[in-house]
Amino acid sequence: MKLGTWLLSLMSPALGRILTALGFSVVSITGMDAIFSQLKSQLVSGLYSLPADVLNVFLLVGGGQALGIIVGAGVTRLALWKISSATRILGVNPS
Repeated sequence: MKLGTWLLSLMSPALGRILTALGFSVVSITGMDAIFSQLKSQLVSGLYSLPADVLNVFLLVGGGQALGIIVGAGVTRLALWKISSATRILGVNPS
């Protein structure tokens, strides 16, 4: 048996699991990124439809920063969830 064939036979199951985990992560993170960016744009367009005085008060009390924190928390939670599921698919996380 050639050395390359032997190494490939050892690595093919692990390589398949790694590519599967990466593929699922990239597809779901890309899709969720599109959803979060659309949600953020709808929030901004909804805020701009407010009367000027209400919008100024909202922005003065930090409403824009609060929306940024909330959307950032959602994206961070999604990233952490995908990292944990990818390690579970790879068999690194025994739980």
